[in-house]
Amino acid sequence: MRVASVLVVAGLLLTGCTRVLDVSGNEWRRANTSIQQITLDEVECARASEKDGDLPETYVGGIADMIVIPLEDVLRSASYDRCMSKRGYEKATAVARQ
Repeated sequence: MRVASVLVVAGLLLTGCTRVLDVSGNEWRRANTSIQQITLDEVECARASEKDGDLPETYVGGIADMIVIPLEDVLRSASYDRCMSKRGYEKATAVARQ
């Protein structure tokens, strides 16, 4: 029973570590671009970066997955950010600071 509880807690903690890609059109900005176009580009970049974070399966689980899963998320997020930047977008927070 104690092991099951620990696994549930670990799973909940891991889900809090993963980044959700925001495809609402609010995170990225490009001059003279409609919210619909921004959202479309975000969805296309999210699809394009989906496989970029995949690492070889460890088959070990446990502690190894606690390292691999967040690393995959970082790689996927970086690929998504590069895709949006290549399309001429800037992060909305960067635009707000200027």
